[in-house]
Amino acid sequence: MKASDLVTVPFQAGAAVRHRRLFHPVGVLAEGTLERLSPPGEGLPVESGPIMGRVSKGIGTPGALPDFAGLAWRMQPAPFAATPWDVLLISAGLGSARATVNRLLLRPVVSWAEAVYSSLMPLRHHGELWWVRARLVTEPEGGGLSLTTIRDGISDGGLAFEVEQACGTGEFIPLARLELNRAVAGEPVSDGEGRDIAFDPVRHTAPDVTLWPDWLRELRELAYRGSRQGRDAH
Repeated sequence: MKASDLVTVPFQAGAAVRHRRLFHPVGVLAEGTLERLSPPGEGLPVESGPIMGRVSKGIGTPGALPDFAGLAWRMQPAPFAATPWDVLLISAGLGSARATVNRLLLRPVVSWAEAVYSSLMPLRHHGELWWVRARLVTEPEGGGLSLTTIRDGISDGGLAFEVEQACGTGEFIPLARLELNRAVAGEPVSDGEGRDIAFDPVRHTAPDVTLWPDWLRELRELAYRGSRQGRDAH
């Protein structure tokens, strides 16, 4: 067995057993828009435009039970880019958001409004490291961490997220406003029906933007590959 198999095989087997992605197995896929709020050229090269987003539960607990909350979105390819740009965030952090450890610390939540979504890894761009985080600013009706609540919120006027960026250990500043306004997946508790997207922030990124550090990005790439192979086996 190759060294890479030590990472790939467990994720492949786990996805095959579940017949779906190993992490964030259930979620709501939706069309939406992203509006850049930062001045042009400041920070990450995020541009305004249509996006495809997904709100998910990290483990896939049933109903409204607590879980890790996930937020992912795909932006259209930049000019001359080979792929679209995927950003994946998950609920994280306790205490001061400036503390690097809090940007790395996964945190389960009991409601969507409570979640502070973090990139967990900084993005390297033009020699600087940038963190991304987001918060839901239009709370849907209903308690707990139910995906039905998310789907209903999208249908009833849409959901909006405040997206921020921070350079190094600096303060977070506004980056963009993300809105989800039309759910397009199958049942909110499963991606087994309807349209699905395999978000991958390692393979799908913008020119001159990479996850950092390199060794962790490579491990993450192997994990995503294993999960895709496990799902594709069915």
